[in-house]
Amino acid sequence: MVGLAAPVLIGLLLFASGATAAGDDELPHLQVPGTAESGLGHGSDAPLPPLHPQGQLMDIMSTGGCVRFAALVAATPNVSDVFQQRLVPGGGGLTLFCPDDKAVDSFEPTFRALAQSDRLDVLLHHATVGRYVRAQLAAFDWVAVRTLAANRSQSITLRDDGKTVWLWRSWQGGAAKVIKTVAEEEAPLALAVYLVDAVLLPGHLRQKLDGGYFAWLHMLIPVWVGLCWALAAMVGVIIGFLLMLGAMSRWM
Repeated sequence: MVGLAAPVLIGLLLFASGATAAGDDELPHLQVPGTAESGLGHGSDAPLPPLHPQGQLMDIMSTGGCVRFAALVAATPNVSDVFQQRLVPGGGGLTLFCPDDKAVDSFEPTFRALAQSDRLDVLLHHATVGRYVRAQLAAFDWVAVRTLAANRSQSITLRDDGKTVWLWRSWQGGAAKVIKTVAEEEAPLALAVYLVDAVLLPGHLRQKLDGGYFAWLHMLIPVWVGLCWALAAMVGVIIGFLLMLGAMSRWM
């Protein structure tokens, strides 16, 4: 029975590994024409123009339900600089997925215990270069957008089902959702802000928080693959049992 089920199980595991390796690269990636993906993750030492859009962004977040997240942005070095660089003329614009106060409140003890570089990654993972309005997201069934986190491979996968925009990462145990559109500004700021119901974590940090081998295994094998694996094992057992009955009948 084990011999019959093993090939099926190995095939499913290889399929899951291949799907994970491909990841977001198989999905379309949104990028506003004319914007580069340079400067991800850390503020530049170059002087900023005498424009202060960051104060406007803080006001928008605070009045839109992101008071706690705005406070973390203000208290974490470099985050404000990175956001401001995208909001000045020629900066490419900014889209921000801003967790509501309830989500930030439950995550804040964990956030406070993180290293400074990890705190920076968490906050920047909620933003991407370019102003993406709802109409742009609705044009795709699934679409990946690269975030401003220091690791250039970090993306958020979005799905607009016509009613709700979902933000999905397989190793976060489900999807966050957009509660409301806070802002879709074209001038003077190229800015889109969405209120979401969960804190978004980069994959490498989610693995670190979950810890070791089991986190890696969870990333490698999504839930649906695990169900297929279990089903294949059951089929193997049934086939093995039927073959055993056939052999026994011949002996008799």
